[in-house]
Order: sequence, then structure tokens, then C-alpha cells
Amino acid sequence: MNLEILNDIQEKISDIKNEIKQNNHQSEEIELAKKLDVIEEYSVDRFEGDYAILENRKTNEIKNVKKEILPKNIKEGSILQYVNGKYIYNEELTKEERNNIQDKMNKLWN
Repeated sequence: MNLEILNDIQEKISDIKNEIKQNNHQSEEIELAKKLDVIEEYSVDRFEGDYAILENRKTNEIKNVKKEILPKNIKEGSILQYVNGKYIYNEELTKEERNNIQDKMNKLWN
């Protein structure tokens, strides 16, 4: 029984290490893409069936993308960065955008 618990703990530690490696790799990709100015930013407008409707934040171009190739934790209003053929959820930009919208609404109604 104790051996099972230790194996479970070791497996969870390994999973966490892999996730950290993946996040570090994504951060490096994003930094390089920023330097090369090749990042496209999209806002998740809505979901329709198996598709997410994305809006390019610079050009306002609408794009239909299968949900299966997008990060799992996104929702309407999430900000995605398209880098090196992958969509990456940017939690920091998403929070910034939500705060900006909330501030505008507060100013409008107060």
C-alpha cells in the first residue's frame, strides 16, 4: 500500500515537471515570436458546435477553428496567441482585457 502511494506521488511529480517544461517551452516560443513580430492574437468571440469563432485583435478578421485544437480551459473572451502553428491561451492578457472592459462599464454606469 505504501509503495502504491509513493508511486502515485512520483507519477504526479513527473506530470508537474512535464507541465512546467511545456510552459517554459511555450514562454520561449512566445518571446522569440515577439522579437520576430509573428504573433497573431485572437479573442474567443463565441462557440458554435465543434467550432470556436475567433476574432483577430488587430484586423478584426473572423476565423472558425475546431475546438479540439484549442487549449481546453478557454471560454468566451479568452485571448489566444497563435504562435508556430499552435494556439496558446494567454491568461495575463485575458485578465487585462476583462479588467479593461469592467473599468469601462463602471465608468459608463457611474
